[in-house]
This record gives sequence, structure tokens and C-alpha cells, in this order.
Amino acid sequence: MKKIVSCISVMLALAACNTDEDPFFQVDQPTEEGEYLLFGTYAGECLGEECIEIFKLTGSTLSEDKNDNYPNTQSTYSGDFNLLSDDKFEIAKSLLSSTPASLLIITDTIIGQPDYADGGGIYFEYNVNNTHRYWLIDQVKSNVPNALHPWMDKVNSVVDQINE
Repeated sequence: MKKIVSCISVMLALAACNTDEDPFFQVDQPTEEGEYLLFGTYAGECLGEECIEIFKLTGSTLSEDKNDNYPNTQSTYSGDFNLLSDDKFEIAKSLLSSTPASLLIITDTIIGQPDYADGGGIYFEYNVNNTHRYWLIDQVKSNVPNALHPWMDKVNSVVDQINE
């Protein structure tokens, strides 16, 4: 019952948000040392290196985790990141200004049922301006508030383009 009430609260909060809202970044990139976004996709019932793709994006660099650990709900992602090319950074930097502010309204770490029915998930971690939060987000859009759908498409597209 508690999960149902929580899900309804999240959906109502997101429904009240303007879908044309400003992103929660006030600048195009994290500006301070140690500020970053972690983002990527994961799937448990999958074979191969591409099953878990987690990236670290700062204001000037993009790195990829070489450990490919499956994200968990108990703590933020811990990875060992290797620097990627400037071309890959150029692909990913659009996420700095396209993440919806409505995501910060969501207090639950889990949105939907990520990877429950082998649909995979999106991992997203935000560490900017003394705010550090993370989410595991269902790839099945019917389990996720509509306001996040365009952003989810963007994250998936960026991951795909980086891996080309």
C-alpha cells in the first residue's frame, strides 16, 4: 500500500510540472571540482559488454565505467572510470541541459520497476551544487511518469551514440 501511495504522489507531482520547464541546471555544465552526472543503461538478463553502460559526465569530460557493475538501490554507483574522447563528450554534453527539473521532485530512488520484467533500466545520478541524488528508472514507459519520457529517450539515444 505504501508503494502505491508513493507512486500516486510522484505521478501527481510530475503531472503538475510544466513539460517545457527549464532544466535544473542553471548553467550548461557542472562548474565545481567533483560535480558530475552519472548516467547509463543496464539490463540483468543480458549477455555481453553492452548490458551495463554507465558514464560519468563533468563540465569538460566524459568517462566510461570499466567494471560494469549492476546498479543497486542501497547506494550510489561505484565505478572505475576511463576517460573517453572529446567527440564522445560532445555527444553526451547535451544531457547537461536537458534533464528535467521534475526529476528532483521524485524522492524515491526507484521509479517504476526497473529491470523487473527484463526490460532494463536507466541509472541516473546527479551531484551538482551540493545536491547528490540518484535514481533507477524503469525502461518500460508505462511504469514511468509521462513527463520523463522525452528525457528517457534522450538518455537512451546518447548511450547508443556513444557506443557506435
